[in-house]
Amino acid sequence: MPEWFEVAVIVAFAIGAVFFFAKYRETAAALHESERMKVRLSNDLNRYRDVPRLRALRDALVGVKPLPTDDEGNEHLLLRDADLQLHHLVLRRESSALGKEEAASYTRDGKSVALQELE
Repeated sequence: MPEWFEVAVIVAFAIGAVFFFAKYRETAAALHESERMKVRLSNDLNRYRDVPRLRALRDALVGVKPLPTDDEGNEHLLLRDADLQLHHLVLRRESSALGKEEAASYTRDGKSVALQELE
């Protein structure tokens, strides 16, 4: 084979390899971006998956229809979480009027935390 032909074949293969690796990197970057977007959208969907359940809980707690009540005055509510596991909530409602200078609080991890007003 002539020497010029060998050089031409080597140059052609080198150019082909450059284009192949450029296309490979472009495809790998597109796949990486696709995977990143899939994870982000999946996290968004997981965040909003609980919204109907939270609305059901809100409606049960402040709705017109009373929750089932036992002999001790506790109210009972069945609610599913994001993993569709059923949870039994036992609620006891207590209300007291607050003065102008008083602030409502609850205990969390042994510390008193101020209760924020719902909007």
